[in-house]
Amino acid sequence: MRFLEYLYYKYYRFQVWVGNADVAVFTAALMITFISVLYYFAIFFMKIIFIPNILLIPDSLFILFSIIILIGFLVILYMKFFYKNRYKKVIEDNRLKESSNLLAILFPLLAFILLVSGMFVKMLQNQGKL
Repeated sequence: MRFLEYLYYKYYRFQVWVGNADVAVFTAALMITFISVLYYFAIFFMKIIFIPNILLIPDSLFILFSIIILIGFLVILYMKFFYKNRYKKVIEDNRLKESSNLLAILFPLLAFILLVSGMFVKMLQNQGKL
């Protein structure tokens, strides 16, 4: 949970820096959710490529399961940051102010790299080159 606080603080400060201070509280949580969903799809995509015979989720339930995971993650973020205005304590944390931005930059970058590399490998697999 400390990593979520770190990400929330860094994305909140980013939103304030770009001029969205009035909605920064909510967009920081939405950024974390969006990036987490990218990780979910990247992992599921890699599973389809490397172990296609094992069926974790039936195809007909994939969309429903994805929506349930998205809503569940939003509920977790709500309980962590917005319930009883806990985000104020995270924003005022001095340890987070002095921390590096490296992980906050690498977290979404790795999600995009995983997703795009999975698509590339699947494209090569469909062309018969793998």
